Amino acid sequence: MTACALLISDHESGAFEDWRSRFEIDLANPRRLFLVATVDDSVLGYGHTTFHSRDAHEESTSSPSGYFLSGLMVSPDYRRKGIGKFLTIARINKLRQVTDHIYYGAERGNLATIDLHAQLGFENVGSVLKEGEEFSLFRSQLHPGKHQ
Repeated sequence: MTACALLISDHESGAFEDWRSRFEIDLANPRRLFLVATVDDSVLGYGHTTFHSRDAHEESTSSPSGYFLSGLMVSPDYRRKGIGKFLTIARINKLRQVTDHIYYGAERGNLATIDLHAQLGFENVGSVLKEGEEFSLFRSQLHPGKHQ
C-alpha cells in the first residue's frame, strides 16, 4: 500500500498518509477490490473498484447503485504500455464473478479513458453529478443476454 499511496500522492493533491489510510480501508471492505501491477518489487500501477449504494433521498442525477471502476493510476514511466488496460480488464473479470454490469464515470475531456473503456464494451448512459461536477456515466453489460 505504501508504494500505491506514494504514486497517487505524487500525482494528486492529498497527503501520503491519507491515501495509505484510504487504501487500507479499501482492502478491508469485501465490496471493494484493489489490484496492483508489479514487476519484481516495483509498483507499476493500481486499479480499484467500489460499490455505490444510492440512497432513496439522493437526486436521480447521482450515481446509480452498483459496482464502479473507481480508480486507476499508472506510474508515469509506464504509461502507454498497456498497464492501465491490463488492470482494467483484470478488474472487469473479477467483477464479472459478482455482478451483471458495472459502471464508471469520466470527465468529458478524458478521451484516453473514454476510448479505452469503449474498446472494452462500455457505453455512455448519461451524466451524473459528483461533488457538484458533471461526469459522463458509462456502463458495461458483463453477461450479454441477461437483463437487469
